[in-house]
Amino acid sequence: MNWTMMAMPPSLLSLAAVGLYCLVSCACAVAALSVQRARQPAWHRVIWLVIGAMFVMLAFSRLTGFEEALRESLRLELRVTHQYEERRSLQRPIAAFAVALVGAIGLALAYRTAQRLKGPANLAAITAVASAIAMVGLVCLRLISLSPVDKLLYGPLKLNWIADIGLSTIVLVAAALHARLGRREPRSRSRSSRR
Repeated sequence: MNWTMMAMPPSLLSLAAVGLYCLVSCACAVAALSVQRARQPAWHRVIWLVIGAMFVMLAFSRLTGFEEALRESLRLELRVTHQYEERRSLQRPIAAFAVALVGAIGLALAYRTAQRLKGPANLAAITAVASAIAMVGLVCLRLISLSPVDKLLYGPLKLNWIADIGLSTIVLVAAALHARLGRREPRSRSRSSRR
């Protein structure tokens, strides 16, 4: 893998993204800590810890340029094996599969949420999971680097940044809401026990 890109210092936008990812990761850690205090299901803690770890990895990737280096390494591999010109025949099905997979997982989560899970804490956890899955899909699309998709992501609308910041913010808000519910729940229970 070509690591020369990782030696370049990150841009101000990349540093801002690293800061946002670290903030999201800290919020996920607080949400995970609030699970036991609020007597919520154990799977909530697992979800917040996994999503928090994912955002730590995203911060590391952005800070070191790992994702860009990996994308360039994949392009170089295609050039070395003389498959670069035919890459679109490979990229299109992979991109379509990635979009379909993220969409199917999102629909399955939405269906499960509607059928089984009630309450704001569950809704916050599932919203965070859906946003994290969408973020993984976004990273996959950036790695695949299909030209028409790249034009959408990096074009004048900057959909890459809008999606990246938007999904991170959704997870941040969901984690903050979950942690706040965790602080509120024991008080309401102690009041009801007095009655």
